[in-house]
Amino acid sequence: DSEITNEEFAQYDRQIRLWGLDAQKRLRQSKILVAGVGGFGSEVVKNIVLSGVFSVTLLDERKVCEEDFCSQLLITTNHVGMNIAEASKVRTQELNPNVEVYVDTESLDSKTADYFAKFDIVCVTRCTLQQRLDINNMCRKKNVKFFSGDVFGFYGYCFLDLGEHEYVEEVTVNKQVAISVEDGSAEEKTKSSETVSIKKTATFCSYETALKEDWKLRNRRSLRQSSSVFYILQILDEFQSRHQRLPIQNSMDSLTLSLIRKEILTKAGMKENFVSDDFQDFCCSVLSPVAAVVGGVMAQEVIKACSKKNKPHQNFFFFNGLNHTGIVDNICPK
Repeated sequence: DSEITNEEFAQYDRQIRLWGLDAQKRLRQSKILVAGVGGFGSEVVKNIVLSGVFSVTLLDERKVCEEDFCSQLLITTNHVGMNIAEASKVRTQELNPNVEVYVDTESLDSKTADYFAKFDIVCVTRCTLQQRLDINNMCRKKNVKFFSGDVFGFYGYCFLDLGEHEYVEEVTVNKQVAISVEDGSAEEKTKSSETVSIKKTATFCSYETALKEDWKLRNRRSLRQSSSVFYILQILDEFQSRHQRLPIQNSMDSLTLSLIRKEILTKAGMKENFVSDDFQDFCCSVLSPVAAVVGGVMAQEVIKACSKKNKPHQNFFFFNGLNHTGIVDNICPK
């Protein structure tokens, strides 16, 4: 049922004024999966639930540990040792009683394409590169919109694959209006403007395809406007592939990351200084301010995808907390 109740009208009044009743109704019908309920995932969940979607499913097999308290806003110290998705359910539901909240404590690797087909949007965090690729491909086959994102210290990213996505964008149109003079002998023309809604379509590529773009073909200006976080993410993915974990601060992992940095950039034909020499000192753990920024952007794009209102980011958003910059970059081989 997509009808908005009087209670929901009162609760969502401001956002209905912002994006309209039809967009809110589409949100009201949306079923969202968020896999990985860490510090970043909890920010995404908070914003999605407050927007008024139909349901949110929290999927995570991990147990709550002390490190989670630094950034995860849906748990308390009493939840140590509990499943983190189960522990996050109560506060998630308190954010918006009108949203149905479900919990799945199974492994992400155990899920099939039919499982993801139950949702309108799948958001994955805290996952490996291979999981990202596999789930994205399954979602594409089932026409499910796919999001992935994460935060690594001062760096963060989110990626969108919405397939063939239709949306409505409001634009201002200027036109001339003829006004008759009182004696009827002549007409005066004056300009006026009005806001109209136009249907548009955006085509997205898969994560696997995006990784194949040759950055050597970018001109100098384009490279200056590009984010090194794209390659930092690849470096961390390679480290995780080799060691089955993420790097630890102030350890021998720094040397390993430096070596992988050289390998990745050399293979891509990029200059080594494209990624700073000391990046490994700033890419560990989840910093809550960075999670709030990147999680807010990702949730915003989920809301836009559900409501089909306004142009979505296409297709990466990168955030670098060291220089306080966020960049939207369309990375897709032409």
